[in-house]
Amino acid sequence: MIKFFFPLILLSLCPFSAQAQTANAAPPPPVVLELFTSQGCGFCPPADELMGQMIKQQSVIGLSCHVDYFTVRKNSLGKSFCTARQNQYNKWIGKGPRYTPQLIVNGHMDLIGYEAGKVSAAILKGRAEKIQPISITVANDGTYNFSLPKIVKGADQFNLWLAVFDAPKSMAIMEGNNLGKTVTYYNVVTQIQDLGAWDGLSASRTLNSSLNAQSNGFAILAQNTRTGNIVAAGSLNK
Repeated sequence: MIKFFFPLILLSLCPFSAQAQTANAAPPPPVVLELFTSQGCGFCPPADELMGQMIKQQSVIGLSCHVDYFTVRKNSLGKSFCTARQNQYNKWIGKGPRYTPQLIVNGHMDLIGYEAGKVSAAILKGRAEKIQPISITVANDGTYNFSLPKIVKGADQFNLWLAVFDAPKSMAIMEGNNLGKTVTYYNVVTQIQDLGAWDGLSASRTLNSSLNAQSNGFAILAQNTRTGNIVAAGSLNK
């Protein structure tokens, strides 16, 4: 009697084939998370912790922007430009009054930063928006080159932003609502720089980014000046 081994061969090949497809798959579209937080906010530590988890996902660009309207005097991470950026977002999305922890996804989705299920759902929705990647490379002279994609522009205008962020840091809170806690903060934004207007056409540009010993990297965001929607984004870690 003849025995047929062909089905067994197919079964043995299937896992290998799936692994090969995964290895060759393109990275998912970028998703930008901007968390407005503070050391003085009693509700913020769970959101700060969640940020650390979310940025482990491929192509998730996470930025923790510490506002300066909480009374934090010792080792404050608060920045006036973070407060200004949060205020601008609330104008774009028609939200008010401001609050923390506020999470803005792709420049237009507004969430409470510690609601893990809703944040995960927003990331999936953000993927579906398919914002374009900005490729960033390091040049031999220590500068950075980045490539902007071509997008469907219409009548909208766009602006480019640079956000420099620090490596993760654990801090003992010495005052306020989180007194006595030790909180780890991820991708704390230390600089935001206006890189000027962008016409939506593909282009290459050079950047001199002022990274220091504490810096972990930077992100470049292309943003609709009318709605706040992020249409292209990229990041580079040191």
